[in-house]
Amino acid sequence: MGRKKKIVSNNTKKNIPKKLSVKKGIKTDKNKTKKNSASFFRLLGTKDFSAFDYKFLFPILKKIEETANCYSFSRVEYPIIEDAGLYKKIFNKDKKKILFEIEQKSLEKIVLRPDLIHGLARAFVDHGGLNNLEKPIKLFALGPVFRQEKIRGGIYRQFNQFNFSILNDSKPVSDAFLIFLIYNIFKELQIDVQVQINSLGNSECQKDFLHKFSKFLKERGRRSKLCNECKKNIIKSPALLLECQEEGCLKVRSDMPQIIDFLSEDSNARFYKTMEFLDEMDINYNFNPYLVKDLGYYNDLIFEIWPIDKNGELNSKLALGRGGHYDSLFSCLANKDISFLSFSGGIERTLIKSKENNLFISDDKDVIFLAQIDACAKAKSMFLFKELLSKGFNVKQAFHLDGLKDQLEEARVFKAKIVLILGKKELNEGTILFRGTDSGVQEIIAQKDLVRRLEKEISQ
Repeated sequence: MGRKKKIVSNNTKKNIPKKLSVKKGIKTDKNKTKKNSASFFRLLGTKDFSAFDYKFLFPILKKIEETANCYSFSRVEYPIIEDAGLYKKIFNKDKKKILFEIEQKSLEKIVLRPDLIHGLARAFVDHGGLNNLEKPIKLFALGPVFRQEKIRGGIYRQFNQFNFSILNDSKPVSDAFLIFLIYNIFKELQIDVQVQINSLGNSECQKDFLHKFSKFLKERGRRSKLCNECKKNIIKSPALLLECQEEGCLKVRSDMPQIIDFLSEDSNARFYKTMEFLDEMDINYNFNPYLVKDLGYYNDLIFEIWPIDKNGELNSKLALGRGGHYDSLFSCLANKDISFLSFSGGIERTLIKSKENNLFISDDKDVIFLAQIDACAKAKSMFLFKELLSKGFNVKQAFHLDGLKDQLEEARVFKAKIVLILGKKELNEGTILFRGTDSGVQEIIAQKDLVRRLEKEISQ
């Protein structure tokens, strides 16, 4: 690590570890200073959430959970560790490279979950969910996931996902409904997005497409334009080219046959019906024939949420989430054909866009801010604050601040409708200063009349 040896006295040397080492491949944040070179640093690919982050993060989480409740998605939760055998069954060799494995002696092999959908499918089968499939089942999950991927902007080794899944409902209107639900989460968070959609058809459609695609890549002159990695994969796994973002590979891909031309009659009819519903729902979407990823993992519908920058440009490299049909995945685990529609969104990426817009989104309405001047008034304010909360008022405070100016600034941040000010004079007289922020009018009222006055003011 290039660190200088630390000189210690004999009486402390016995308490110092002989050697501090970092496992190969584990990198730390480079924002170091020479003065504290012995400190520990945040691992690259991880994120600390500051108090400032939470000003944006809390409304995001709140909106996601409110949407789940509004549309009757049941909350589920399952372990962040899973049996490695689960992923050996559903992942190909290349996808297994993203897994974080936990080495243990004489125990089962364990991996940190790379996505929420696998645990959901495993848990559903585990708990006998297959025995109760008379109607569609809607599930919602939220939590951390872990992947070994190349670290770059918006890509983390540990990050958080939210997931919406609909089981046992293969109707096109349900496909459109899930897209509508996800689209409106971002719209209400004031993040401009466009939905990219495509259909990958069933397993037979994909087989026919890959056969034609492999022949296309072998045609003269195309191989030389590919990046070195895709040249290696052209025989054993040509589908990896479909996800490559290198310039040469993108040019080759632009001339490739499109999977939409290989869809069966049923898959084709279902996809166009889904787009008709999206048109009726006024969703900003785009049919993207090049959205072809993880063949054999998805079937039929696949979609991604792409943010729109302030200049109106789409950012395909910072997709906010991906979803579609995972029927093949579920069938692999359950040994039964079941429709499994799901979407997983990235919390950190959503946070990035929210902070870029510099919008502190708050659903707080009718905020009452309680300010205090003087130590005695502060004690009374704490009691009054608790009383107003018990009456159901949306009351905020800043007891850690003493100056009125700083407290009024906090009231402005909270967008308070009413500011209550309690000082030594008001405390002695049993009154409180009542200020309406919209009108700017303030008056002194008796503390015993405060609740009645607040109820009247907020009901207007």
